[in-house]
Amino acid sequence: MVMRSRVNPQKAQGWLYLYFPSFYRHSLLSLASEPLAILHGQGHHIIDHNISAEKAGITLDMPLASALYSCPNLITHTLDSSRLQHLLQQRALWAYQFSAQVSPDTQYAEQGHAGLWLEAGSMLRLFGGLEAFWRHIDDACRQQEWPVQLAAGLTPLAARLLARANKGFPSLEHATINSALQALPLLQLDFNAADTLALQRLGINTLGELLRLPLAELGRRINPNLVHTLQQLSGSKKHTLMQFKPPLNFHDNALFMYEVEHRNGLLFPLSRLLESLSGFLHHRQLSTRWLKLRLQHAEPPDTYWQFELVRPEYRHSELLNVCRYQLERKQLRAPVRELHLSVTRFLDRKAEQGGCLQDADTQATVYQVRDDAALLNRLQARLDEEQVQCLKATADPRPEKAWQTYSLQQAQHKTTQSIQARHAKRPLWLLPKPHPCPPPEHILHGPERIASGWWDDHAIRRDYYQVLCRQQLIWVFRDDHGQWFVHGYFG
Repeated sequence: MVMRSRVNPQKAQGWLYLYFPSFYRHSLLSLASEPLAILHGQGHHIIDHNISAEKAGITLDMPLASALYSCPNLITHTLDSSRLQHLLQQRALWAYQFSAQVSPDTQYAEQGHAGLWLEAGSMLRLFGGLEAFWRHIDDACRQQEWPVQLAAGLTPLAARLLARANKGFPSLEHATINSALQALPLLQLDFNAADTLALQRLGINTLGELLRLPLAELGRRINPNLVHTLQQLSGSKKHTLMQFKPPLNFHDNALFMYEVEHRNGLLFPLSRLLESLSGFLHHRQLSTRWLKLRLQHAEPPDTYWQFELVRPEYRHSELLNVCRYQLERKQLRAPVRELHLSVTRFLDRKAEQGGCLQDADTQATVYQVRDDAALLNRLQARLDEEQVQCLKATADPRPEKAWQTYSLQQAQHKTTQSIQARHAKRPLWLLPKPHPCPPPEHILHGPERIASGWWDDHAIRRDYYQVLCRQQLIWVFRDDHGQWFVHGYFG
């Protein structure tokens, strides 16, 4: 989702432009060893290709027929503009962690490339300067294996031109940026072909030479739009950008170049989708328990899987673990062409974050809760629901009926400690049936009289004691007949 907002370059403290060359091609899950070419959406010519295709003689703007003649095993994929827009929105969502003002740029979408503007000036103090800001973004792109060309500029257009030319550097010094801009060749300034040719006939070959010409004369002799572009470059004209607004729900998908025939083949693309989801959740301080997968096949209907976690989660590694275990229990009814991941239900995570003034014990408790949640999610993913149960205290005073089991989905984050706190003088572990025993010699606590159950014909009348027997703390009782029984053991 995007919304228009006017940006005044004169007030902006600086911009960072992220140029993603071959953006659309890199989104396709293909093998680098196989020749791949992207076709223009409205025609039959090549707009992008990988190194393997280049080695086979494939060039940009080559007609499809010629390309297939040169490389019969060439894999082709037609550019889908709507998919590229969706992919760019996902990149903008990812970039939202670095700047509160992110603006997608589709200037080069017809060539399969894309870019993002990030307002940098207000973020420098947070990240510790432009170099650290630059390094954070560059490292994040490398981790996700997204090729990127970065550039900084005092105006959005300056940053874009330097990034496109791969002449970027982490500096917002006016003189340094101006020098780099003036050295740019005319062919790297994104002017239309007619304007470029007209300027070349005037002997203009660089931006520096162009800027020496009077703007009024340039507009009269060449094109008034050219003057407008140069004014945006200098910051004397406002530049309207499309500001990104994060969506309320999460949706992402992975398109396969080949049909995936085995469930294990879904893990790698699913991992990338979950990484995107984890970033979405982390930036918005949310977690989730509900993942929806849609597997698209060559023939309908699609396959729908819903993975429900027993505890909220947002971390990529844990989400991937749960999905891996869930996939082990699934079967593909047909090969998969496309994988969709959607999340529309969320839980607030701010309560567990605490503040920077938390003591060590509180922080340790938070980490323990996360570890416990991860363990429960993994157990539930690998086992059937009835195989993983929780304990719940009841209002019945009879020990045999003082607790019951229930599913993890019904649990309200109760722990064994909460049950023990309610019955502090009772052991957590009871025998299936009380065992007769001789009278105890070392009574530590008691008696605790329990007389109950008259309403269901299972009445009891017992005196319970904590006793020490052979260095073991046990729970015993004496009934109305004076007979002693062992009923449980303390941990």
